[in-house]
Amino acid sequence: MTTLAQNIPVRAALNTRSLLWLATVGILAASLALLTKTIMDNPTPSQDIRVMDWIVGWDLRGLTTFFDIVSFVTGPEPGIIYGLMGVTFLLLLGKTRPAIVFTAVGVTIGAVAILGDFTLGEIVDRGRPLASSDNPAPAFPSGHVFGTTVFFSFMGFLAVYYKIKPKILLPVLAVFGIIIVAVGPSRVHLQDHFPSDVAAGYLLAAIWLLIIIPTFMYVRGTRWMSAWQNKENPGVVACDSCTVASSIASVVVLDPVEGTATKVYRPPPLVRALYWLAFQAKFPYETNNAALQAGKYRRQIASLLTIHRFGKDLVAPVTDIDCEHGNCRFITEFIPGEVAENDAPAQRFMGEVSAIFAEAGLSVWQVNPRNPHAHTNLILSAEGDYTIIDLESAVISLFPAPGQFRSSLKSGNLPIFDDIDFPRLRDFTSANEAALTSTLGVDGVKALRHATDHAEVAINTWKAAEPRIFGHLIAGTYRLLNLKAQFQHLMSSLTGADAAAELFLNNGIDRWEKEGRIAPSDAAELRTRLASDAARLATRHLGVHLILSVAIALPIPGMRSLARFLWTLFFWTKVQIRRFRRDPEAGADRLPNVHTPLVMGLALLPAVGGVAYLASAPLRSKILVRLMLDQAAWKLPFKLYRRTHIGRWLAPPVMHPEAKKQRPPFAKGDQKGISPLRQGQSPHPTT
Repeated sequence: MTTLAQNIPVRAALNTRSLLWLATVGILAASLALLTKTIMDNPTPSQDIRVMDWIVGWDLRGLTTFFDIVSFVTGPEPGIIYGLMGVTFLLLLGKTRPAIVFTAVGVTIGAVAILGDFTLGEIVDRGRPLASSDNPAPAFPSGHVFGTTVFFSFMGFLAVYYKIKPKILLPVLAVFGIIIVAVGPSRVHLQDHFPSDVAAGYLLAAIWLLIIIPTFMYVRGTRWMSAWQNKENPGVVACDSCTVASSIASVVVLDPVEGTATKVYRPPPLVRALYWLAFQAKFPYETNNAALQAGKYRRQIASLLTIHRFGKDLVAPVTDIDCEHGNCRFITEFIPGEVAENDAPAQRFMGEVSAIFAEAGLSVWQVNPRNPHAHTNLILSAEGDYTIIDLESAVISLFPAPGQFRSSLKSGNLPIFDDIDFPRLRDFTSANEAALTSTLGVDGVKALRHATDHAEVAINTWKAAEPRIFGHLIAGTYRLLNLKAQFQHLMSSLTGADAAAELFLNNGIDRWEKEGRIAPSDAAELRTRLASDAARLATRHLGVHLILSVAIALPIPGMRSLARFLWTLFFWTKVQIRRFRRDPEAGADRLPNVHTPLVMGLALLPAVGGVAYLASAPLRSKILVRLMLDQAAWKLPFKLYRRTHIGRWLAPPVMHPEAKKQRPPFAKGDQKGISPLRQGQSPHPTT
């Protein structure tokens, strides 16, 4: 009896709703039929003409332009675009069933509009107000009004049904409402329809809304569609006690007995196509073990960050990754509870998580409160705690997390797909090491660094297996246009240029001495000469020219030559100004000016400009020129120095052992081409 008493009100309620629905549909259908019969009897009733003249007579500035815009955006071509965008958006959110129903609604709108033109339009047989009398276009009912009302009303219903945030929902509903209300007067004001055509369009739209919304609710509550999807997926093996859930890119088998949630990725063609367009590769979580390993370590990092922020681990850990059966299986810990609602507490939690993730360099799309699907990645426990059960994306994103845009450009991680800004993460760990140690402990900080290192290796392995053409182009363009970084790199490269040039030349002297091409006394004399103040000054600028010849990355013809010329011109001008002021630096009066017009002219030459300072007085020696060229040739790859026998033209010939002992240093007329120095001559060259 108790059960019977409980069932009676439910049935009564259902009957009441059904009767109300039937009555409403009946009234609307009767009104449409009555209006149709009235227009058939009198195609131009006086009421129609008076209302039309009144609306056409509206004379407000900009009103005609506004009605033109409304008429355009509610036309059939934009309607097709809206439909495709709506279906794509629902699919990307994982709303497969709403996407199917939405497609059915769009097809229904088009079909009813066409049938209305060929049925009611032909039955009424009334042309448009400005139509030609020879071939009148059917105007009853208004297809613009019907399609606009059904489409935007159903879109508004979906926005309310899926509980979009009020700050977004209210403006969206306002825009939809303005379009629906304005489309009718716009068609009359532009004299494309009579007022009765517009009224018939609104009536027909209301009837179809009362049909498709209950149909959507029925389909939304059924399970047959998801069961069909899982049945078609051969990678899903569920047990008797398991629950199977699905999203846009994966099917998840929840096993509360074993405590596991097994995810198998089977993305639809649209998701595959988007990923391929972005990275020219197959969707990674299907077969790329490195991508799933990166997901495992990403979850470990996220877990430690939630412990640091909330005092407890709020991320479901990965227990296993199985790629031995073709399609990979991503197994995580089963988290009991309910899927979180998209309410204020969930939004607040996701906002806090997104903030700490963005600060630490993690991607935030899966927990971004602006993502209308993000709340489905949370489980609300009986204790009221939110746990993140999914951090792996299904679709790419064009917008990095706050503060990560520049690093994404620099590393080429655009578009975004589960990337980690590792420099930012390491900086975060170092800057907050004291706070992290207090919340995670020493071992926790070590675990964070360990997960960071392993995640970087896994992500690099994953990305190395993909072409990522756009990412490489973006990174290359950023490096090319980042003039500040290039300048800083150039200036840091110039540090120690003199030491690099001296080491370069001394290594050549050591090699010649070891090979027996010069006597030890000659080698010592060369080293003494290079160690003089004047030679070291010239060598320093020689090193700068060499670095400018290789460190400038801009591929502009003549840029390196111009840089060398400007470098020498700057110091030559500086010396001339000091001489003009007669205020030389201490000791500068006994050193020659190595920045000469000859050096400037040679610096402009592409081939020899890097060694232009060999023409300065301290280094102007045939043997030093040969030494520089021979040492440069020695660095050629693929053993070209030995294979082409360049040494016979540049380096002195190998001396006989007896000649090395008996030959005096720097003898006049020496075959080696060493410029003789008179005994007792100062090693400092004169001006």
